[in-house]
Amino acid sequence: MTLMQSINNFFTNAQQQITSLYGFQDALLFQPNEPDTARTIVQTPDVFHMPYETITIETPDNEKLHGFLIKQINRTNERETLIFFHGNAGNIGHRLQNAHLLYRACNINILLFDYRGYGKSTGAPSETGLYTDALAVHDYVRKRNDLNQEKIFLFGRSLGGAVALHLASHLAQINATPPLHSVIVENTFTSIPDMAKRLFAVAVLDYVPNWCYKNLFPSLTKIRHIKCPVLFLSGGQDELVPPPMMEKLHEECKSSKKQLVIFPDGQHNTTWLSHDYTAQIRKFLTECSALPSEPTASNLN
Repeated sequence: MTLMQSINNFFTNAQQQITSLYGFQDALLFQPNEPDTARTIVQTPDVFHMPYETITIETPDNEKLHGFLIKQINRTNERETLIFFHGNAGNIGHRLQNAHLLYRACNINILLFDYRGYGKSTGAPSETGLYTDALAVHDYVRKRNDLNQEKIFLFGRSLGGAVALHLASHLAQINATPPLHSVIVENTFTSIPDMAKRLFAVAVLDYVPNWCYKNLFPSLTKIRHIKCPVLFLSGGQDELVPPPMMEKLHEECKSSKKQLVIFPDGQHNTTWLSHDYTAQIRKFLTECSALPSEPTASNLN
């Protein structure tokens, strides 16, 4: 084989790998049909005896998002309200045990919703679509006069962390008021290209430009814009997202109130079962509520 043939073969193989990666990204990243009943069976908060409303949120591009608003029975409008951004598989019914734990231990209201193409929500998932969904859900919460608008916070796990960080970054850049109370992310990644390099371990990926990726979710870039308090929850035994990614997100965060908590035995999907998990969240929320309010455009005049 000549040198020119070797070079041609190298670039042909590289092109095939990149093309395959691009086309296969959605199937790897978005798994709304896992398990196979995830689009047909969605358990309700009745399972854990939590009072709730079934809600439908319409997006600007006419998708309908299915969700549950779980509210504390007493002093509802004094509590913090968590908007829950779940991971890349299953539906909100699969998060009810986790929601119940937070509901009881932290005394908060919780809004669970499925992204487009997940559970009983319409449409098909995409990076842009999930960002649109996040803003639509945030706008919906801001119109609820039964929720304390000074205590709205985001929680995102894995892929949901990337969506939550995007929303928080967007709101910070437009100086939305009232500002978010806080953001909590768990076992999330710095970007999809970073994850691809880890999962595929193909040398050529080190030289692949970002435009070759269908989905980016560039959380490392977006974390730098966030001004509100941020709590990073990391499983020390995370077998999917390398814990150093969470450390890097924490390092690059510019918020004056940020904290990284590592649960030594936590794995990617089980960190929320770790000892002291809810106590750390409750402590963080309490500390955030005690912080002085940031000045807004209206009270600077």
